[in-house]
Amino acid sequence: MKIFTKYIKTFFLIVFLFIISNCAQSRPIPSQAMDFESGMQLLAASLADQLERSNIGNVLNKVVINPITQQKQLKKIVIDPFVDVESGYPVKVNAKIKDIMTKEIGKRFAITGVMEPENLEVSEYVLNGMVTIEKKVGKQGNIYKVNASVFEKASGKVLASAALRVSGFDTTPMDIYKDSPVYLKGKSYEQHMSSVKRMPNEEVNQEYQNRLAIKAMLVKGDLLYEQREFKKSLTYYNQAAGSQTSQPMEVLNGQYTNLAKQEQWAEAEEVYGKLAAASVHETNDVTSKITFGPNSKQPLANKALQHNIYMKKIANLVSANRSCTIKIIGHCSRTGSATYNDNLSLQRAAWIQKQMATYAPEIMNKSQILGRGFRENIVGTGADDLTDEIDRRVEFRFNNCN
Repeated sequence: MKIFTKYIKTFFLIVFLFIISNCAQSRPIPSQAMDFESGMQLLAASLADQLERSNIGNVLNKVVINPITQQKQLKKIVIDPFVDVESGYPVKVNAKIKDIMTKEIGKRFAITGVMEPENLEVSEYVLNGMVTIEKKVGKQGNIYKVNASVFEKASGKVLASAALRVSGFDTTPMDIYKDSPVYLKGKSYEQHMSSVKRMPNEEVNQEYQNRLAIKAMLVKGDLLYEQREFKKSLTYYNQAAGSQTSQPMEVLNGQYTNLAKQEQWAEAEEVYGKLAAASVHETNDVTSKITFGPNSKQPLANKALQHNIYMKKIANLVSANRSCTIKIIGHCSRTGSATYNDNLSLQRAAWIQKQMATYAPEIMNKSQILGRGFRENIVGTGADDLTDEIDRRVEFRFNNCN
């Protein structure tokens, strides 16, 4: 009788929790911008509320039996790092985002951490996100839109999705991306962005889902780079390269950056040639990190060695293809008059063209220089620091080069 009573109580407890979880209402998201901490807490809470109402929200479905210990445990969610839409880079503040998500969602579901291979392997669900600048009102007052979603790893089905606005979101990239030679807006970037925006009951991009294991290797490599473990970081990027027949931009980017950090310049130069070709194939341009200081006509002097590699390999790529032509486009950050910046950006493009011609003289006949001033800013804040360095760049557009 006592055993029967125990089962009855357990049954009604489960029914009660099931009813409560399905009656839970998502907390309203305000239209105005919130501060970072409060905004990310509400974003996490909204995702958790939706998960509670989804098919994994009831007690029976969100509990699994550990095959080793035979103990009950909550199903697990792993976090694919949030990406800055403007640069294509994972942001350094992901460590703080992980802590906020763990504290809020962890009340109801288990968070394994960021998407390292060991965390991905034991997790049934993936949380991903992105941030994009929505209103540029100065360095400290910019308004950002943050999107996030949670999907089932096995099926790709989205279970929760939320978006809100925050002020003061720090989009500083992780260290490996600060040092990388290009901005990553290739196929993998597009797959990630489209997947984050999917709504509940939709499915994430199939290629994005299929590449989660490879992405996890890159995440591990990025974290090791943060810890200045460059050799170990390169090992994970090499593993990712070895598991694919063709190399996407982000894998080659990580290999190059680690090699350059270890001053293995011959190997780095070879990899950059592949990276430039991959960038042309995926995006038809190379948004290079040939960047400039404010008001300067010449690239940053402390990166001259790497800039020479970029110019040499791009010049060789163009000269090796008879039909290939290139536009060399200079840009400026939003400081000063439009006329001043138009002239400065053209001078930057001309300087790069002249330097490239030292590697392949035919560049002078196969290239056109253009100055865009600040009309095609990516960040556009006019901060004149690392956060808008991408605005003071020279980029390359290719024609008939594939």
